[in-house]
Amino acid sequence: MQRLVVVIFDTEAQAYKASDVLAELADDDFIAVNADGVVTKDPDGTTRVVETHTLAPEGTMGGSAVGGLIGLIGGPAGLAIGATAGFIVGAGTDVARARVGRDFVRDVENELEPGKSALVAQIDEESTGFVDARMDALGGVVFRRALSDVTDNEFEREVSGIQADLAQTRAEHAASAAERKKRLQARIDSLNQKLRHAFDRAS
Repeated sequence: MQRLVVVIFDTEAQAYKASDVLAELADDDFIAVNADGVVTKDPDGTTRVVETHTLAPEGTMGGSAVGGLIGLIGGPAGLAIGATAGFIVGAGTDVARARVGRDFVRDVENELEPGKSALVAQIDEESTGFVDARMDALGGVVFRRALSDVTDNEFEREVSGIQADLAQTRAEHAASAAERKKRLQARIDSLNQKLRHAFDRAS
């Protein structure tokens, strides 16, 4: 299953090690890693992208998901992008494609305090046990979200919202048209009455 995984660590060194561990798990065919990145939140609150990898042909999509989440975590004014962060550039526009849930982002933001670092990765795993065990051994706190579930839920909410707006707009248009017709009919009735009065006076 395709998942977006974020692991929070107390130090940048731990996050680097966690990236190496993901690569080892991929080499042993326990998981597949499409893309990953290491970010650090400085004491002033700035989120720095310190390392990124795109490791698989599917990495374009993975890079979009990882980049989108990092963009959300850092915010438009609080994200420092390094030259090595190829898939991160412009990732703010990819957030809609990644469709990362707000609750997920909020949980990550709350845990990623100033001074801490995070490994952000898009992986394919059949079981969560392999990654959880290795990250726990490194002292990491793991957050994960199934991308397919997030996409479906967000898509359904998006479509429902559009449909609701469309229905409301149609209703308003119909009411407006009906009101215009009512006013026109009243004008016609008034003119017809005036016309009859004119004929009555002339006879």
